[in-house]
Amino acid sequence: MSELFEVVKNRRSIRNYKSEIPAKEKIEKVIAGANWAPSDGNSQPWQFYVARGEIVDGICDEFYSHAKEHIPNASYIPEEKKQPMLEYAKDFGGAPVHIIISYETEDDPIKDEEALMGASAAVQNLMLTAADQGLGTVWIAGHVAHSERVKRLLNLSESEKIAGIIPIGIPDMDPPLKERQNPKDKTEWLGF
Repeated sequence: MSELFEVVKNRRSIRNYKSEIPAKEKIEKVIAGANWAPSDGNSQPWQFYVARGEIVDGICDEFYSHAKEHIPNASYIPEEKKQPMLEYAKDFGGAPVHIIISYETEDDPIKDEEALMGASAAVQNLMLTAADQGLGTVWIAGHVAHSERVKRLLNLSESEKIAGIIPIGIPDMDPPLKERQNPKDKTEWLGF
């Protein structure tokens, strides 16, 4: 099995971090890896924002404000998971740095979708490069990625949207492998 496949297979979503800030060189390497993502026509539609301090606090506050309203009333979340999820929501497990990946929209549904696809590929590359560097990440989207407050904190333009907020840091947990569905059940071979 190739080294790349091992990184892909062993990457985990990390929800508990040490307080130590990762070396700037590692973060730069992670961003460089993200920047090599494929995109339609090599458009490279992404922008990276590396945040800590007050901006991270503001993003976490926005996430927690929504979570404490949503999680207790979410019937699909088992009761025993609600309190740990609320604890995590307070500060993304203590991640000291966030990397936010945005993309530009153009009021063209096809181009906007292609930009989101490219930015999402950059998120994936970022997370794999981080895992290769011994750093933990988790992909945050949903309400907080669409929040006007977060857009203001990051000083995003009106046409910028967030593909992912990626807490990043030194893992303080080692989650087990989660089962994956069999790809044979999700694959149709056409013309073979």
